[in-house]
Amino acid sequence: MRYPGYYIIIALALVFIVLVIFPNLTIYHHKVIYKNFRIYSDKEIDDNIYQILDEVEKKLTRSEIYNEKVKYRMYLSSSIKLYATFVPGQKDAFAAAFPIFKNIFVSKSDIKNNKVYRDAEEDNERSLSSVLAHEATHILIEKKIGIHGNRKLAIWKKEGYCEYIGGEGAFDLNAGIKMIYNGVNSASPAFQYLKYRLLVTYLLNEKKLDFEALVNTTINQNQLEIELQDYLRKNYRL
Repeated sequence: MRYPGYYIIIALALVFIVLVIFPNLTIYHHKVIYKNFRIYSDKEIDDNIYQILDEVEKKLTRSEIYNEKVKYRMYLSSSIKLYATFVPGQKDAFAAAFPIFKNIFVSKSDIKNNKVYRDAEEDNERSLSSVLAHEATHILIEKKIGIHGNRKLAIWKKEGYCEYIGGEGAFDLNAGIKMIYNGVNSASPAFQYLKYRLLVTYLLNEKKLDFEALVNTTINQNQLEIELQDYLRKNYRL
C-alpha cells in the first residue's frame, strides 16, 4: 500500500527532471544559437556572448578529445538563487554539467564582463569563458569514455583535465604554486581544483601523457603531488 504522499513525491520528482532536461520551457526564455552552443538565459543576452563563445571554442579545440559534432546547451542564470533551484546539490559551485543531456547550468553570470559568481565568501568569481570551457569538457569526457568510465574516473583527473582546458580558476595561480612548493595544503575547493589542474598539466606537458594514458594509467595521487612539488622546487625560485 502506498502512503498518501507517495504520488506527490513521484510527481514532484518528475517535474524536477523535466525542468533539468528542458529548463528553457520555464524560466530561461532568452536564446542565442551560435556555432555548437545553445545559450539560454532568464535575462536578455548581451552581445559579448559571441566573443566569449569564440574563446570557449578556442579552448575546447586544443583538447585531443574535442568533438565537433557535440552541441551544448548552456543555461546562464542572473542570480545564484535561480541557479541553486536547478542544481541544489551544487549550489555553491560556479556551474554544473549533466553530460547525458548535454545541459550545463551556470551560476550568476555577467556576460558583459565575462564573469561568473558562486555562493562563497572567497574565491567566488572567475571568467565565464573558463567556466563554460570547463563544463563543456565534462561533456566531452563522457562522450569519449562513456558514462561508466566517466563515473569511475578519479576526481583529480576529471576536474584537473577540465581545469587544464579551461585554462584558469578561482584560486590565484602564483599563490597556489607557492603553497604546493612549500608543502602547504588547503581544504579550499578552489585550491584543490588548482592543484588538480597542476597535476594534470605536469602529466600532459612534462611526462607527455596523452588523454588515454591519463585516464587508464594507475597513478597514486599522493606520490604524484610529491613529484610535482619536487618539479616546482627544481624549476621555480619562490
